[in-house]
Amino acid sequence: MSRPNGLIVAIDGTAGTGKSTVGRAAAEALGYSFLSSGGLYRALAYTVFAKKINPADTEAVLAAAQALQFRFERQADATLKMFVDGEYLGNKLQLDEVAQTASKVSTHAAARAVLTDKMREAGKDGGIIVEGRDIGTVVFPDAEVKIYLDATAEVRADRRVKQLAEQGVSADYDRILASIKERDLRDSTRAASPLKAAQDAIKIDTSSLNKEQVIEAVIKEIKQHAA
Repeated sequence: MSRPNGLIVAIDGTAGTGKSTVGRAAAEALGYSFLSSGGLYRALAYTVFAKKINPADTEAVLAAAQALQFRFERQADATLKMFVDGEYLGNKLQLDEVAQTASKVSTHAAARAVLTDKMREAGKDGGIIVEGRDIGTVVFPDAEVKIYLDATAEVRADRRVKQLAEQGVSADYDRILASIKERDLRDSTRAASPLKAAQDAIKIDTSSLNKEQVIEAVIKEIKQHAA
C-alpha cells in the first residue's frame, strides 16, 4: 500500500514498556509524526469529567465522543500537539481525576469506535507512529509495521520506581507492581479491543534492554520495511 507521507507504524504493548518514549524518539529520528492514542481517551475523559457526565452512562459518553473535534499540529520533537474543540488542554489531561475517568470511558466499545475513526483520519496518509494497546489489531490493522513491546511486570515496576525517584517522588515498589499486574489483567481481558499482539507483530522483549537499544531496534525494523 502506498501512502503519500510514508508508512504507518503501530506500537502496542503492556503498560510501562516505554511505548511513548520509544515511539516519539523513533518518529523524530525518521522525520515521522508521533501520536499517542491515550491522549484521545484522556481528552474524552476530560470532557466527561468537566461536564459531570456519568462515565458509566454509555449513551452520554458516546455522544461526548462524537461531538469532540480534534486538530493536530506536528511539533519539532515529532509529537502531534492535540487541540480539542479548538483548545490545547495541556496539563489538564494529567489530572488524576482524568486518568481515573479515562480508565472507565475506554471500556465503552461504541466510544472507542468513534475515537478509532478519529485516529485513522489523523494517520491515514502515513508517515506516522501511533502507540497504544490496540493500534495494530484494531485502529490500523493495515499498518505496514506492527511492533509489540513487553517486559516482565517486575522490570516495569522497577523502572517506574526509578522514574519517580528521578522526579523526587518516593514510591512503593509492591504497590506499583500490584497496580501494573491489575492493569495488565484489565487491558487483556476487557471486552472492547483487548490488549494483544497482532499476529504479524514484531515482538520485542525489553526486559534486558535499555531505552536506546529498544529505540534502535524499532528504527531498524521500520527502515527494513521502508526499503
